[in-house]
Amino acid sequence: MFNHQRQELLLNWDLLLEFLILLALFNNRTFFIVFLLCNEAIRPSKGAEVLCEKVIAKHNASQHVLRVFMYDLPPEFHFGLLDWKPEGSNVWPDIRTNVPTYPGGLNLQHSIEYWLTLDLLFSEYSGSSKSRIALRVRNSSEADVIFVPFFSSLSYNRFSRLRKQERSSFDKLTQDKLVQYIEAQEEWKKSGGNQLWPAMFILSDFGRYPPNIANVQKDIIAPYRHVIKSFVNDTSTYDSRPILLFFQGAIYRKDGGVIRQELYYLLKDEKDVHFTFGSIQRGGVNNATQGMHSSKFCLNIAGDTPSSNRLFDAIASHCVPVIISDDIELPYEDIIDYSEFLHFCSVLARMNWTRMWRKLQEIEKYFEYRYPSSDDDAVQMIWKSHST
Repeated sequence: MFNHQRQELLLNWDLLLEFLILLALFNNRTFFIVFLLCNEAIRPSKGAEVLCEKVIAKHNASQHVLRVFMYDLPPEFHFGLLDWKPEGSNVWPDIRTNVPTYPGGLNLQHSIEYWLTLDLLFSEYSGSSKSRIALRVRNSSEADVIFVPFFSSLSYNRFSRLRKQERSSFDKLTQDKLVQYIEAQEEWKKSGGNQLWPAMFILSDFGRYPPNIANVQKDIIAPYRHVIKSFVNDTSTYDSRPILLFFQGAIYRKDGGVIRQELYYLLKDEKDVHFTFGSIQRGGVNNATQGMHSSKFCLNIAGDTPSSNRLFDAIASHCVPVIISDDIELPYEDIIDYSEFLHFCSVLARMNWTRMWRKLQEIEKYFEYRYPSSDDDAVQMIWKSHST
């Protein structure tokens, strides 16, 4: 008698659990309760067990993975700009065997979209990463966000100048074609798109954009890709870095960068200060690498825009950054406490330098672009910034 009642009770429990699980898959209010039940030491039926797996998968996806729908744009908008030639009808390279390289020099600092595109393509291969932050989905209705893989900085840097007898640059024509493509997509039409206002931009700086196009309320600030070499196996001490303050770059700039000229004449002859003209030409990157690796503090001064890749060169060098810029916006400000390793023009002591130098070695990974991406690198942090 007792065994019969027990079996009946278990059967009713299984039916109830299956009903709750089905409800949870379509109703977020009951989702969390059922997720806890599925993780408890209960003996569900085979049907409930299968449904539990779906609930747990849904929970993991909602907690950890940003679902991204990426348009299969023609290669002329992305890897075609890197002189990659598609085979047949393929619009993407097989990045498991051949990753088109991005040009070096100053082009490299504005390569955000390249790294994000690689990461989404790689997410489609099994075993890409168990702790993935973003995952490409093929159905836009399943996506949290829609990504447009246009290598805009590369297009601008290479093709924005007018050639003879041209009325519009190749870059301008490419941008016009891209807008036409996007406006023809169902996702854009469903969003009620009005020009570019609903779009979210991933930028290094707001300096060249009017606030009705790009602003901190809707867009994401991403780090520049540093140009100088990372300081691997850094064992510096305060006294082992002979240069107190370092700056090397363009001196005469417009807008907020006028302060560079004033500081140059103020500091150029000071002891233990390196403040000189410099460019990427004639070994400039190697000289800057050696200089930053030998410096305690590195100036990051506003130029034509409020920020520059110099800040991220300093981070890669474990050279404590000193910011002189009124309107600078920093990446991941809701995740990283910049006061732990960066100064906005205040009195700097030896104890503070050592603490900040150690912190720089801890946080430099957040500003490294990698392929394949790894935990908490710049690519993953950008995706996190969108999901928070």
